[in-house]
Amino acid sequence: MKQDQIIKHKLNSQLVEVRPYFWWWVRNKNALSVESIVEGVLAYGNMNDVYKLFRIVGIEKVKQIFFQQIQHKRCNYTPRTRNFFKKVFTSNV
Repeated sequence: MKQDQIIKHKLNSQLVEVRPYFWWWVRNKNALSVESIVEGVLAYGNMNDVYKLFRIVGIEKVKQIFFQQIQHKRCNYTPRTRNFFKKVFTSNV
């Protein structure tokens, strides 16, 4: 199995299947992209979900995806969520 497939499998089994209501409008949740899963977890998850996401995908990859997503005109993050994760990803913690 390739690394990307392993990550996708872990995301599906540890986050998507546990929290399907983050993507309530999606019929085939197994087809979600890593980017969609990152967005769902950052937008709707609790800190345990976020830590799990960081462990599976890696904080640097999540950071990269997040900053790409907030550059688009249409963004599904609330201003509060955008501000919070900007601070998380730019701090030296």
